Amino acid sequence: MKRLGGFAGVLLLFAGAFAFGLGLTRAQEVAAPLGPRDAPVEVIDQVRAELVAEYYRTIPAFVLGRPSVDAILSGLRDPYTDYLSPGEYAALRDRTSRGYGGVGLTVRPTRRGLIVRAALQGPARAAGIRRGDRIVSIDGRRVRRLPFDRSLELIKGREGTSVRLTVRRPREGTLSVIVSRTEIQLPAVRARTIEAGGRKLAHVRVVSFRANAAEAVERGAARLLRRGAQGVLLDLRDNPGGLLSQAVRTVSLFVDAGVVCITEGVNRGRHTYEVNGKASLDGAPLVVLVDSGSASAAEVVAAAIDDHGRAPIVGQRTYGKATVQSVRELSNGAALKLTTAVFLTPTGENLTARGLRPDVYAFDDASTPRDEPLGRASAALLKQLAR
Repeated sequence: MKRLGGFAGVLLLFAGAFAFGLGLTRAQEVAAPLGPRDAPVEVIDQVRAELVAEYYRTIPAFVLGRPSVDAILSGLRDPYTDYLSPGEYAALRDRTSRGYGGVGLTVRPTRRGLIVRAALQGPARAAGIRRGDRIVSIDGRRVRRLPFDRSLELIKGREGTSVRLTVRRPREGTLSVIVSRTEIQLPAVRARTIEAGGRKLAHVRVVSFRANAAEAVERGAARLLRRGAQGVLLDLRDNPGGLLSQAVRTVSLFVDAGVVCITEGVNRGRHTYEVNGKASLDGAPLVVLVDSGSASAAEVVAAAIDDHGRAPIVGQRTYGKATVQSVRELSNGAALKLTTAVFLTPTGENLTARGLRPDVYAFDDASTPRDEPLGRASAALLKQLAR
């Protein structure tokens, strides 16, 4: 399997989108502002106990002995382990139970801000934001000073609330718009027929690995193949992950035997996930599309298909998020989100901060209306069909 150092990310900002988690957890981002980390001593002791009992690797005693929660967590150097204040945790529970709002954007992080890859039908487009714009601040906070995940948290929030976005547009300068968050429903899987080189191809876009995603992939691909499509383009671009069970079932549609991934942690041991099912799409010619927004469960799928030599991977290197998080409630109403395991590819590689390198590189130029990676993937599939 091919790998590349570094990582970036893209995420669909819509209601119901999964955070960069494997779905073994309830841990997701929270849109509430960060508050002071003034946890009492007993909460610090709880944090220490949870880390000792659940954290995926051994923590040095000098880190656990630090005098504050922030100091302990900073010593872990783990961007996915965090203390959620009572307000943040309450917002997380509310969002988990009731859903949350978005603005309808697909973005990619850069050193100078978030580049808008697509403005879906929704409030951001209505406010005038369009493909190619660069978001430089969110409610007055400079994006380049924020982790990517935190930028996404600030944009998302409860339906009916608003967010101020400052945008720079090539040749037009800086714009500031207030966008009202709303619930934006998108199906987990979208399947359609496209034509390339005089042939019909099944383009199956997996937005996230939420419940029943694998069933929708099978149903959509099978329907299009029955209608004359001669191969499948499995599109995992901008897919932030979701349920590990759905990732395993999706791989099982295309691979008839073998390992999908391995999870391991100091406190949870090692567990191997293998394909299950009848591989109903095993005979279909296949190409997989990925980009820097393909994360977590999406990386599980792409890496497994790659390791088994089932299909070429087209696009850009993936995000490189290969850890599993859990949430533990604390006595003061706050919570600890902590990494409990790491997943490995079938060949035993850890994609954290590395990502999966594609066989064929293809970059989607935001300044053009064309979908360049889809064109490259279609060409790769046509090459298979010509053999």
